Amino acid sequence: LELEAAVEAEVREAAEAALASPDPEPALTAKAPLPDVLTAPPAPPGDAPLTMLEAMRGVLRAHLRTDPRVSVYGEDVEDPKGDVFGLTRGLSTDFPGRVANSPLAEATIDGVSVGRALAGGIPVACMQFADFMPVGFNQIITEMATMHWRSNGGWEAPVVVMAPCGGYRPGLGPWHAATHEATLGHVPGLDVVMPSTAADAAGLLNAVLAGGRPTVFLYPKTCLNDPALAAPPEALGEVVRPGTARVVEHGDDLTIVTWGSTVPICARAVQALQAGGVSCDLIDLRSISPWDREAVVASARRTGRLLVVHEDALTGGFGAEVLASVMEALPGRVTARRVARPDTHVPCNYNNQIAVLPGLRGVLEAAAGMVGVEVRFAEPAAEDGVLVLEAAGSSPADQQVTVLEWLVRDGDEVAAGDLIAECEADKAAFELRAPASGVIGDLHPESDAVPVGTPIARIRLAEGDR
Repeated sequence: LELEAAVEAEVREAAEAALASPDPEPALTAKAPLPDVLTAPPAPPGDAPLTMLEAMRGVLRAHLRTDPRVSVYGEDVEDPKGDVFGLTRGLSTDFPGRVANSPLAEATIDGVSVGRALAGGIPVACMQFADFMPVGFNQIITEMATMHWRSNGGWEAPVVVMAPCGGYRPGLGPWHAATHEATLGHVPGLDVVMPSTAADAAGLLNAVLAGGRPTVFLYPKTCLNDPALAAPPEALGEVVRPGTARVVEHGDDLTIVTWGSTVPICARAVQALQAGGVSCDLIDLRSISPWDREAVVASARRTGRLLVVHEDALTGGFGAEVLASVMEALPGRVTARRVARPDTHVPCNYNNQIAVLPGLRGVLEAAAGMVGVEVRFAEPAAEDGVLVLEAAGSSPADQQVTVLEWLVRDGDEVAAGDLIAECEADKAAFELRAPASGVIGDLHPESDAVPVGTPIARIRLAEGDR
């Protein structure tokens, strides 16, 4: 009874002191300040370029090796699988107990990670796809993102939630192709980044692991294994501060702002425009919250034209925030447009998926219309009764396919379902079977890696299959 009375008196005294104190000053940001200097572990020696997947794995390995506070928790992150795309392959073997499988429960992954962060850890929470983050959304927006603000900096939750995102690959659809950057970027106190190259992925991951702020790290599936986006090994020791954009190309006629999967598409559009005498500033935003307003406004002020391209839905997409901020800063001085996914879901049918998502044609037509030039597209000639067989991997992250061995010859008759080749993609080897009956020809050379979508054979269809 004495203890109970003492506690009650102490609580009453604290409550009276709180009620008598003046109102606190309003906080206009919920984010903790970033350290002035962000450092990364030194890059290991090496010569071979690293894909985005390899670069992120290398950064995780370096931080696990040098910082005992770092851990990784998620579905299937342990060996032998090492994540659905192989992000964590080898890490659980080298760091047993610190890279651990979770239940199939995103709320648990996020909640456990918040708890580890409050206990002084730097946890990495791995989602299999960005589409599944809403299952753990409450932990992200009401716990992780609010911790610094509601404790006035007394507690921090430096969780890094990593999730592959985006479409542009067969085998995806409405439950495996989301990005959600606009939804996440709307949450106060939460950093959101989305690199499009291996170097930026390494630099941003180093920064968020050292920065101490809760972060959602979105990485596009289309960029994971693309050799054109690879980085030298020394990139593993670099730091890219959140909130700084990357200027990919410099020009004076038009500013194009984009991020994630649409960066390579916009880069191709810029090259085509350059051939027609139009020069563009191409800005890869790479960080959604915070984002580089100053760089975008400065470019739009100079060019007078702004085109924002993203694969998220148009209405409420982050492109609207970019355009609104520029219009407020430069009223009446900038012409602006958006190219984005219409307000629909990403379909499973691959042809429909490519039709719905922003593509080269749509970006070029929008850009050309803004600068007053005409663009013409050469349509490939269709050949009646011929099926073009294109390289396709066994995983949505595959970028290249190699025919290891053709099991047929030019001129052979094949039936639908026949085994015709042994192939290898970025993630795994697989068997290729004929999709239709007919006479096969124009076989692509063996052992020559080609990008997904490249024609590797043609089948002159049998009469019944035309």
